[in-house]
Amino acid sequence: MSDDEAYLNRLRALARKLEARSGKRFPGRGPSPEAPLMGAEPFGAEPFGAMESAASPRAELEAIIRWSRPVLWINRDEVDEAWSLGVPDDADQDLIAEMNAHRAGITGIIPSVGRIELRNNLHFAWCGTGWIVDFDGESDIVITNAHVAEIFAQAAGGRFTFRPGIPDPTVPQDARIDFREEISHSAPREFPVTEVIWVSPGQRPDVAFLRVAREAGEDRLAPPVPLARGPGAEDALLAVIGYPGKDDRAEYADRLASIFGSEFGIKRLALGRPTPGGTEDWITHDCSTLPGSSGSVIWDATQGAAAGLHFAGTAFTNNFAVPARKLREIIRTRPWHGMERPASPPAPGWVARPDGSMDITVPLTLNLRLGDGGLTLGGAAAAPPRSDRASAEAAAPQVAALARGSAEADKVLAVRAEYLFDAHGITDDLGVVVAVAPGAPLKPADYGLAERHAGVRVVIETADPATIAEEMFGFGVEREAFRGRRAAYERDLGEPRFSLAPVTDRIRLRLCVSPEAGWPVLREFLSIRDYEQLTIGMYHVTAPHVIAALLDFAGRSRPTSRLTLTLDRQRGDLAVNPDDTSGGTKADDIPERETLARLSAALGDRFSFAKASLGSGGLFPTAYHIKVAVWTDRLPGNRRKDKLLWLSSGNWQSSNQQPLGIPPADAPGVRFEDVADYNREWHAVIEHPGLAATFRAHLEQDQLDNALASAAESRLTACEDSILVPAEALERPKTPGRFRAFAPLDLDEEMTVQPLLTPDNYPEVVLSLVGEAQERLWIQNQSFNLWKTPEDTPAHFLALAEAIRDRQRAGVDVRILFRSLFGSERNVIRRLKAFGMETSPDHLRYFPTNHTKGMVIDGHTVMLGSQNLTAAGTGPNRDASLVIRHPAANAYFAELFEHDWSQYGENAPQPESRRLRPVMRVADGVRTEAPQGYVALSLGAFLGEG
Repeated sequence: MSDDEAYLNRLRALARKLEARSGKRFPGRGPSPEAPLMGAEPFGAEPFGAMESAASPRAELEAIIRWSRPVLWINRDEVDEAWSLGVPDDADQDLIAEMNAHRAGITGIIPSVGRIELRNNLHFAWCGTGWIVDFDGESDIVITNAHVAEIFAQAAGGRFTFRPGIPDPTVPQDARIDFREEISHSAPREFPVTEVIWVSPGQRPDVAFLRVAREAGEDRLAPPVPLARGPGAEDALLAVIGYPGKDDRAEYADRLASIFGSEFGIKRLALGRPTPGGTEDWITHDCSTLPGSSGSVIWDATQGAAAGLHFAGTAFTNNFAVPARKLREIIRTRPWHGMERPASPPAPGWVARPDGSMDITVPLTLNLRLGDGGLTLGGAAAAPPRSDRASAEAAAPQVAALARGSAEADKVLAVRAEYLFDAHGITDDLGVVVAVAPGAPLKPADYGLAERHAGVRVVIETADPATIAEEMFGFGVEREAFRGRRAAYERDLGEPRFSLAPVTDRIRLRLCVSPEAGWPVLREFLSIRDYEQLTIGMYHVTAPHVIAALLDFAGRSRPTSRLTLTLDRQRGDLAVNPDDTSGGTKADDIPERETLARLSAALGDRFSFAKASLGSGGLFPTAYHIKVAVWTDRLPGNRRKDKLLWLSSGNWQSSNQQPLGIPPADAPGVRFEDVADYNREWHAVIEHPGLAATFRAHLEQDQLDNALASAAESRLTACEDSILVPAEALERPKTPGRFRAFAPLDLDEEMTVQPLLTPDNYPEVVLSLVGEAQERLWIQNQSFNLWKTPEDTPAHFLALAEAIRDRQRAGVDVRILFRSLFGSERNVIRRLKAFGMETSPDHLRYFPTNHTKGMVIDGHTVMLGSQNLTAAGTGPNRDASLVIRHPAANAYFAELFEHDWSQYGENAPQPESRRLRPVMRVADGVRTEAPQGYVALSLGAFLGEG
């Protein structure tokens, strides 16, 4: 008889003994639905590494299914390359190869899996595994098994509390989660459990949710693990990440040691495949587990999402997990709603009411009405809570009348019926939102308001930038800024030199991103010495290192060299900060007027410059927002040969082009702390004579048209009001759990590339592009700004928004990653929700340094450029993009999008914890310095249009 057969016979005999002693819990096909899966009786007084080793008979059977399945160390949040345990067969060698192919996705979730550790529990130092789950917008929820949570938690009074301590029952137990505990014994990452949200009754299904602190010192939680949206493939690569513990009672402990080694209770990764035997209630797999693996994540590396929550196993048969579908259902239905939660007493205070009564909170709330001789409890006649649209819209004008009759009336900017947010993101509840000026108080009582009016919740928020601009400063942000699809611009695309038709050819392409590789690649582009003409269309050029490169070109140029430049320059030189260079990463940037003077002095009549024709009667009503440069070789006979071009989402400012003094190949070595405050941008360098010629022709015509139009408009220096914003309002992205810097991608292959320009062809082409999406449509853009009333949104942009919404409704994976700025994210989310788009964390996220403007469509196409998703950005502004149809280009930006989505993206605006200092306006033509602690911005930059 072989060793395997002997071992299996011993396990079968042991199973029969266990069944005789405690009843059959695990039939051949899976765990019994009739009995709880887990007892909670302690086993001795010695702290054990794993709850199952002490509490469950099934631990003696769990959970080797195939001896040869690999179990790997995890070290410093990476899967250890070394693997010397066990004797894998050929199939399991394939598992290792597959794992390496999917290593990035696996590595990304490792910091989100931790060991649940206990205090004031004599029996258990730790009790299982838990992981941060994608919980419909909440990023601080850990999922584990009910039988794990029951070790330290209990139901009491309609809610869950921590059990009394052992041996001291006067002090409750408490739990924390260490997201490290690795073989290298590296520094712990411990986060306290702050709340037991829910433990499934009877362990059916075997699920519990815990809330943990978002921060521990300077450390922050890693991102949530996404849940699979559908069943995986039958041959999917599965990985269980958890903390298998030592089982001293297991038969053939030496054989187990050949798989797991001698170190237990530390983070491990076990590879395997799905197995037959799944039902509606569980999925099955053959990844090796031990006591302590309960609560582990089952990662489907093929899908790139969690397939389920491991909870049990039967040796040499199956391991079991609660499927992701069931976890999603629990998260959606929230069976704990209605359970009692500890309530905080209301803060002391008083509220005057329009009927002459007064609510006094001490903390008992009494309602006093002067003159009627009566005293009633304030809550006795309170209206029932209401959150429907009709009730909110009916209450809004009444709330507005009360607020505008209060002592703080001058701070009230707008009162609207809006969707409300809670700590986890936007809800389906509507209330009355009172938008107030920055620096105004944030409590309803300060405006003579109660927390509810006619049963409708009342919320005070600092107004978003658009409301501030319109209500405080009188700018008509939407209607006045938009002057039609093409405004005064004209260009004949039928003329061959202006054609924007797709080009299919062998094209050399370099793709890269800021902050890590933008300037290293741009520096090489600007340092080219082989060509004599540089043609540029740019929103802003202020970065000292970029200007040095331009002056170097001017200094080394030959008599035939030329520089053609068109800049936005809408603010003129009398503004507080004419080129948006105030403070932060742009503190040392150089005003454009100085650069223009130096270039003119160096090049003389070989320098052609035009300020963009802007404003209500201009060629481009709101912005010359393009970011393109073209190199051209000048040949005898005034002939020209176009070579290559730079096209980007980013200006030539330090915030967009961080001055990293490294070669492009060294970009992967950049650390997050080196680039945290700089913008995310997408760039392309294209070497193709035809495409370069197209963009040069448009840029040269732009320079001629703008120079003529600007001269006809006025000889006066244009200017625009400045907005002074307190520095504390500026945001930075959260520290990523797993930062990655991206190297450039070089391609030299046949592909199709189409130029896009606004006001020319962008909305029509992108509308068709969106309609092509069948699998995924990932949009990363600093803006997605519908107008207050969607039906008033200009037709070209409304059609594009409707097409994106339609793709989402058709089941396409539509995700939108936009920019948060001065609280603007609340209104973006509210308007998209009202428009009928999905706004959960699966579909919508934001971060503050997101400045790029791109799309990833299915597995074949990517678009990048400078068009913001606004009515002006997709219509009358001057902007440029490229559509690139090539799978490698698509994959490059898809991987980047996934990184930003998981590492930076957030979905739940946090409650305002403090009052800001006021936002101020400096009028047109007034020259002054920004006060200390303030940053001067153009209106466009304040609104996020830069």
